Amino acid sequence: MKPSLALLIVGTLYLGVGWMLSAIGPSLPALARQAGHEVTDLGAIFTAFSLGGVLASVGVGAAIQRWGLRTVIAAGSACMGAGMLSLGLSPLLAGMLIGAGVAGFGYGGMLAGGNLLIARLYHGAAGALNALNLFFSVGSIGGPLLVALMLAVIGQPQAAIWMGAVLMLGLVWPASRLQEPTQAPSAQMSGPPRWLAAVTLGILMFTYIGTEIGIGGWIALILERGVGMIAPLAALGSSLFWGMLTAGRMAAVFWGDRLGPIRLLLLCVSGLGLGGLLLVIGISQASLALAAVAFMGLSCGPIFPTTILLITQAAGRSPAALSVALTIGTGGGLFLPALFGQFIGWFGPVSGAIMVVVDAACMLLLLLVARYGMKRDPAVAEMSVG
Repeated sequence: MKPSLALLIVGTLYLGVGWMLSAIGPSLPALARQAGHEVTDLGAIFTAFSLGGVLASVGVGAAIQRWGLRTVIAAGSACMGAGMLSLGLSPLLAGMLIGAGVAGFGYGGMLAGGNLLIARLYHGAAGALNALNLFFSVGSIGGPLLVALMLAVIGQPQAAIWMGAVLMLGLVWPASRLQEPTQAPSAQMSGPPRWLAAVTLGILMFTYIGTEIGIGGWIALILERGVGMIAPLAALGSSLFWGMLTAGRMAAVFWGDRLGPIRLLLLCVSGLGLGGLLLVIGISQASLALAAVAFMGLSCGPIFPTTILLITQAAGRSPAALSVALTIGTGGGLFLPALFGQFIGWFGPVSGAIMVVVDAACMLLLLLVARYGMKRDPAVAEMSVG
């Protein structure tokens, strides 16, 4: 199988993931009515999803070694589709949480399996991983748009989640036909693990995932309560975030390899902090708030795939190092998105913007430590730092 076809199959899976995850935030009020709970209580959905991802990450390295990448990816697709269908249809919060957990478990397998497959097929090129995650971003734009459409047409925005779940289930068979990489991994992915860098990058990923899910999940509510937007317009504001995130990944496809992953991350994390600061300043002004949303999305675009690339390089040939880093990283969604929701409920929408600034500052510090950890192997440091 050609690498481009594998990229298309895995990319379509990621498109479905982005579609569904971005549809959850704008659907929260409807899901809350469906379950008979306050909307802020549904922050537990993000926690359950991330818990499933953490559980998957614990054993994903060993699972890939035993059953191969395509089996892990296909099983992840099945779990993701079934879990999200349960989340969107259940009349009980408990059913939603179980579905979110199953979906998160599937996502954990696809996250590691899909990125590792493309990284090996394309010899660790940052552009290829940004291209893969560009599919996720495209789906993330479509999710809120479909939510707005379903709200206007049938009054059930969660129908966007149902449709995405059906797509994921339909992709199980194509995923099971993926071929394993036959060429040897690049030197950066076959050396000894650099544990300091791997663990620090895992913590950075922890912070970023929690922040991205927090922004994507709660930005519509922030715009409603801070700016006073009506729900359909606030959902479009969520699409603006994901649209600019897509633009950021598209730019990284062309510029990522030229800048090098460390420099690219420094630039983007700094931009995320500045975007959060702009949102703090303009929380009650529509033009400034939307500009901040756009700038945060643009800055977020390359962060996740570039961090994944650095993790695969830092882990080297060690499944244990890969599992540890991914387990730490996927745990970010356990706490931070729910914390976003609680802070917004307690202190108002500006607290969500302040959290973005604090998280970006933490990520900058972690990146400097990871850079030092990568430099401990001179050959890898030279290639990684660019």
